[in-house]
Amino acid sequence: MKKIFVGFNNVAGYATRLKKGFESAGVKADVFVEGSHVFDYSLTGIKKYNLPKSRWMQRIYTRLFFLKCLFKYDAFLFISTQTFIKGYTDLKILRYFRKRTAMIFTGCDVQQPEATFRDDIPYSSCHNCKVEYKKFVGCYPETKKLRTKKIEGLIDIIMNDRAIVGVLSRESFHINQPINIEDFPDTIDHPDNPKPVILHAPSNYGYKGTDYLIQAIERLKGEFDFEFRLVNNVSLKTLYQEIEKADLVVDQLIQGWFGMLPLEAMMYEKPVICYLRDDVQKAQPSDNPMINASPATVYEVLRRMLQDTSNWKETGKAGRRYVIKYHEASLIAKQYSDLLLK
Repeated sequence: MKKIFVGFNNVAGYATRLKKGFESAGVKADVFVEGSHVFDYSLTGIKKYNLPKSRWMQRIYTRLFFLKCLFKYDAFLFISTQTFIKGYTDLKILRYFRKRTAMIFTGCDVQQPEATFRDDIPYSSCHNCKVEYKKFVGCYPETKKLRTKKIEGLIDIIMNDRAIVGVLSRESFHINQPINIEDFPDTIDHPDNPKPVILHAPSNYGYKGTDYLIQAIERLKGEFDFEFRLVNNVSLKTLYQEIEKADLVVDQLIQGWFGMLPLEAMMYEKPVICYLRDDVQKAQPSDNPMINASPATVYEVLRRMLQDTSNWKETGKAGRRYVIKYHEASLIAKQYSDLLLK
């Protein structure tokens, strides 16, 4: 039976969720992750990829490990630009041996700031990105241009989020983010809060447009009785506990797309506010129940919701149905295996 290699980045727990998805879909796949993650994603079934400290030992280790994988796996799925060997000579070798390869671009790893500075893109993370965060994610535009061009010339399949614009010169595919349905309760016990609880859990304030939300919240405090909770960089277990206690979740207001958090919140039957850029929203299924809000509209959107909370639970239930229908991990993993193993 053919087997897939997956590595090495666990952005938003993507690799962890794919591993479970492949298992549920009956696809043979090994997932290797380098290092740990601040959100403490489960690594059950994940193989750790730990490099030696010295650079020359790293060169020996990576090349030996690559040779081992070359003959063990039939297809290779890389997440967020990292492969076995710097400079991507490994991709040339994989192509020579007719191994099918794919790369998932996740956002900052490929997006160029100037590509988002357009009249039809009023908001984006690039608009608000601070120097500290650029250094954290390695956003060096000229380096990214060269890297992206090299990957495009050597990889078989490129996957990217719909919000990534103007940076790829060849065809790419969009596959939804995977969610492991079994990680969530079969039935949801909704909290009996004396007043509505609004939750915002940004991984980075600037990246999510948190300041715009706080401004709207401050205006609304004089009009409505509600509780606003702001949690940041907590473990996945703690995040889920916070979502369970909330009535409404606000994700990001500037990115123009959605990641894992809105899907996780919808699995707990919470209505979710999230900014979807026009082109991204048009590409969504008609039954996507996310409530669209930008910095310019979030105050009015929240105001209308707080005026009438009667449909919050039904919106939340629709969200859970949506995630199960379009983002279930085995369904997503099967789409990857169909592309890689055909």
